[in-house]
Amino acid sequence: MEISQGIQLIQEQKIIYLLSLLSVAMIIDFISGVYAAKLHKEITSKRGINGIIRKVASMILLVFFLPVSLIIPGQTGIALLSVLYLGYLFMEIQSILENYQKIGIDTHYLQKILTKLKEKVDLDEKDD
Repeated sequence: MEISQGIQLIQEQKIIYLLSLLSVAMIIDFISGVYAAKLHKEITSKRGINGIIRKVASMILLVFFLPVSLIIPGQTGIALLSVLYLGYLFMEIQSILENYQKIGIDTHYLQKILTKLKEKVDLDEKDD
């Protein structure tokens, strides 16, 4: 196995790990959203089905871009896919925190952590 193939394999595994984290975050977001809607008596089958369709469509698109990223020359495709996945992950985490606020859980400290994480990722991306 060549070094470049080994590096690519490691990067692909990181991508799969990010996709797995994203899947778990989507599930948590959906469950917390349903619970928050139930608490506020805003739950309807239409909203639930729309939420499921959005999550499934997002996941299909995210998985679709996995092989597409390998077509892009060099490591650019993997880097772009990483940025896309991290962006979606931060959006899901933000949505989870919003659901927790609707439920009545104090998310002030978690919001601070998320902000610092975003700043760190932004700095790391600028360094690359």
